[in-house]
Amino acid sequence: MPDNATSQNWPQRRYEAAFEETCTRLAIRRKTDPTFTIEELEGLLHTAYVAEGNNWTGRGAVHEITQSATIAAYEHTLAEWRAERGGQPNP
Repeated sequence: MPDNATSQNWPQRRYEAAFEETCTRLAIRRKTDPTFTIEELEGLLHTAYVAEGNNWTGRGAVHEITQSATIAAYEHTLAEWRAERGGQPNP
């Protein structure tokens, strides 16, 4: 049986796992899919924002945590990608 501190820390562990998984997936896609663009990532981020605001299904805590981590990973990857290009939005 897990100790109380471990069981109370599950939201942070879930957030970190979802963030890392999303960042890894995006990095792989950038390396392997030449058609993947900043504009497409911006579109994914926009869609995630819309989905976050549409809580019509009454999502549970795990889904909310995962959604927040995914948005943060999209924002993080987008910022890194822009920085690599000197802040330029287009190639």
